[in-house]
Amino acid sequence: MLDMSDLVALGFETALLNTLEQLDGRVLFNRRLDSDDDFQRVAAVAVGPERDVALVFLDHSGTSTSTEAAAGNQRAMAQEAIEEARKITDV
Repeated sequence: MLDMSDLVALGFETALLNTLEQLDGRVLFNRRLDSDDDFQRVAAVAVGPERDVALVFLDHSGTSTSTEAAAGNQRAMAQEAIEEARKITDV
């Protein structure tokens, strides 16, 4: 759904928030990736009633996203995302 949004016109954050609103989701964090060769931003999100956690990456052109499940992901930020999701479900 996010890739169907006009990322350039809306911006990554607004497009992401609009998509998450439709999916009963929320942003756990959204940050710049200054030293990444492929992506300029990453957002961690929790989606749906089970609060599945995913990482959403924005490419350097600002026109395309890539999503990875956090569970089983080897990126350090995936574990951070899972921990942030636990905080919101423990409340």
